[in-house]
Parts: sequence; structure tokens; C-alpha cells
Amino acid sequence: ESWKTRYRPLLSRWFENLGQLEALHSLATLQFNAPDWCIPQLSDTPGTLVTRSLGHPLIDPAKRVVNDFSTRGLGQISLVTGSNMAGKSTFLRSVGVNVVLASLGGPVCAGYFAFIPVRVCSSMRISDNLEESTSTFYAELKKLKYIITQVNQRQPVLILLDEMLRGTNSADRRTGSGALLRQLIRQDAVAIVATHDLELAALADPYPGQLHNYHFDVQVAGEELYFDYRLRPGICQSMNASLLMKKIGIEL
Repeated sequence: ESWKTRYRPLLSRWFENLGQLEALHSLATLQFNAPDWCIPQLSDTPGTLVTRSLGHPLIDPAKRVVNDFSTRGLGQISLVTGSNMAGKSTFLRSVGVNVVLASLGGPVCAGYFAFIPVRVCSSMRISDNLEESTSTFYAELKKLKYIITQVNQRQPVLILLDEMLRGTNSADRRTGSGALLRQLIRQDAVAIVATHDLELAALADPYPGQLHNYHFDVQVAGEELYFDYRLRPGICQSMNASLLMKKIGIEL
């Protein structure tokens, strides 16, 4: 009992130190198990993310497809278009997970990785919540409100958006998505946005040095689809939704 009384004030510090040790051990184990991953380099320029051979850490290396990607400076939007299943969402997750690993001081699944530490703010895989009486659309709006607040406060963030405002009609979605992108540019935000709305790609005309178009392509041979999961510059010109709908029996 005397020992408990004496060391009780230190107990919380012990657990905190044990937690730190576990975290460092996990990162060291990751580097040991993935010796081909690289150690990130720090940049002095805000909004910098330069990668080569970037991949998703949880995909089997035998199947993993890697890409080069970079964004430099503030007020930069990378708009990624592409057909269904082409790799847009996986690419966003690859960027996000590796930025988190890099911010922890760990290795990243890439051949080269230079960045300035930022907080990752994402709106992906949004779903409704019956317990909270929250629709999918309202749940996404709450996410976007948090992101806008961080941007307005000039916090260093990397924004990842996957199919903005999917819970509303197409006209409202295009109007709201375009307004949000313009606002992010005005507020010097850095974002990677995956979308099916090709109309948003036209924002590169009024913002030529700030909105950059990329895409994932798909090849169609007969009734089969082939994906290479390679990120390319420019706007996607091929879509596969009609073919997929035909394959499940929808008569178009």
C-alpha cells in the first residue's frame, strides 16, 4: 500500500511512455518488414507533396500498381476523373495513408516522398446514420463544414474529397461542387478531388495554374473491361457505366 501511495502520481506518465514506446516499435517493425519503402524527406515549401512510385500499403506488392504524383504550393486542386473501378478512390487512400505515416515519422510505400507535414482532412465513404437521424447528404455536409472551418482558419491541411455531394440531384451537385472548389482555391487550400463530373474539369480554364486535371483510364475489348490503374494527366474520355449496366441485365 505504501508503494501504491508513493507511485500513484507517476502511473499516468508510465502509461503515456508505454504508449509512445509501442507506437515507435510499430513504426520500426513496419520499416523492418518493408525495407523497400522509403523514408520521407521534409520540404520547406507549404503545400508540397512530391512522390514517385507511390502505392497503397495494404495492397499485395505483387498486385500493387504505383504512380508518380506531385503538387506544389498553396491554392492547388488536383481533380481526378475516371470511370468506375478505375482506381480513383484507391489513389486518394494511397495518398492519405502515406501522408499520415510520413507525419508519424515512419516509412512510406513509395520510392521517393517529399512533403511538408499537414493534417489530412477527408470526405470519403460517407454513409447515413439511423441512430443520429442523419442522411448521407447531411453527414457529408457536416464533414465539409469541418473541412471549410479548417481552411478558413488557415490550418495546414491536405484535403481528400471522393465524389462530392453525391446525395443530391445532379444540378445542385455540379453547382455546389464548383463553388466549393473555387472557394478552396481562393483560400489557398491544397486538395485532391475524385469525381465523375467532367464539367468540373472545365475550371482549369479560369484557374490554369491552380486546378490540374488527372484521370484513370479503362480499355474496353468486346464485353470486357481492362484497367491499368495508371494516373495520367488530362481529362478522362472513357466511361464504363453503360457496359456494366448491360452486363447485369439493364436494357439500354
